[in-house]
Amino acid sequence: MITFWLLALVLLVSALLLLLWPVLRVRQHQAEEDRTALNVALYQERLADLQGQLDQGTLSGELFEQGRLEAERELLDDTATGAPRQRASLGMTLPLIASLLVPVAGTGLYMVWGSSDQVSESLAQQPLMAQQQAVEALMKRIPTLEQEHEREAAVNELIGRLEDIVRLQPEAADVWFFLGRHYMGEQRHADAANAFARTMDVAGRQPEILAQWAQAQFFAGGNSWNADLQDAVDVILSADPHDATTLGFVGIAAFESGNFNVARDAWNRLLDSLDPRDPSAAAVLTGIERAEKAVAEYGEPNPAASAGPVLPALPDPATLSESGRVAVRISLAPELEGTLAPEASVFVFARSPQSGQLPLAAQRLTVADLPAEVVLSDADAVMSQLQLSKAQDIKVQASIAADGNASAPDWTSATQDAVVDSANVLELVISQPAGNQ
Repeated sequence: MITFWLLALVLLVSALLLLLWPVLRVRQHQAEEDRTALNVALYQERLADLQGQLDQGTLSGELFEQGRLEAERELLDDTATGAPRQRASLGMTLPLIASLLVPVAGTGLYMVWGSSDQVSESLAQQPLMAQQQAVEALMKRIPTLEQEHEREAAVNELIGRLEDIVRLQPEAADVWFFLGRHYMGEQRHADAANAFARTMDVAGRQPEILAQWAQAQFFAGGNSWNADLQDAVDVILSADPHDATTLGFVGIAAFESGNFNVARDAWNRLLDSLDPRDPSAAAVLTGIERAEKAVAEYGEPNPAASAGPVLPALPDPATLSESGRVAVRISLAPELEGTLAPEASVFVFARSPQSGQLPLAAQRLTVADLPAEVVLSDADAVMSQLQLSKAQDIKVQASIAADGNASAPDWTSATQDAVVDSANVLELVISQPAGNQ
């Protein structure tokens, strides 16, 4: 802000100089006029002196003429550089009043129409913008570093600059979240818990942030369980009963506290939501086996267990079947009837942009069941966090796979746009080879 006012002062001084310059010039011209008048008086005095000598006979007419010409030449030389005589004088009062009014009027107008608060804010943002630009440069440079020590130094610089950013801009939720994840990796659990708490202060108690905070808080508190952690687990698993981060954490906390049956149940639920090809599925399965051995050894429940997490029950499937409903009628094209094996698998599924190639919901029938009318709902969700009731731009389709592999169908129907909980029944006629889609 000081820079702004200094620039404003420079502009004000410049304006005053422009305003007062004519007055200053008039005074200079007046001084030049006074000097010219003095030169004329001296010329007249010298001419009178020469005339007196001529009258007395001490000076010849020829010498008088030479003296007069010399005096005239000197007068012309002295006045050659002078300014033209001013015919009118400019008063000082009006320019001085105007000079005083310029800063007063400028300040008043700026207070009415100016934006000093925005200028101050812009100047205050300069250090933050510098840090953000440095962070962007580091994010681009770090992947290109091959030496481990160089990468480590760059990462440390990155974290330092991110910490500067949240000091300058405490509401930067994404930066707080990034720092929390970094602190967890560095085993700085107390710092991580604080970072995730600051994230929630800005972004709210979103389940994914709350799950990260619960883990960090658990480890920061010496692996002890408390009501705040249980409340976080309840909130998260009520929103998504198969939240992988929370189920993994609940399993760890339960095992640490000796509640081996809770650990087993949490990890079993986690395993059910994982793709069998996921590398982490093997680690979860190992944890389940350890928990089952501990249950067999110490009993269910373990009498010596300390306070630990309680795993909320899964939602009632009957309740889920009443939400996100999409009714479809599946049939074979006339030309396919009698040409397919009755035991061939029929799949009806719904997708959306949020689920990609993974179906939101699916049911399995056989060719012998056709024609059939089915209702897809949240109870048919392939993954609990992907529910029909929460999806948009839903499309349904049916297919037949002779070998039972849903990802490699032989025949399909056209896709139909669906609206959840609508009374309409969509017609899906399986009629085209899968390769013709």
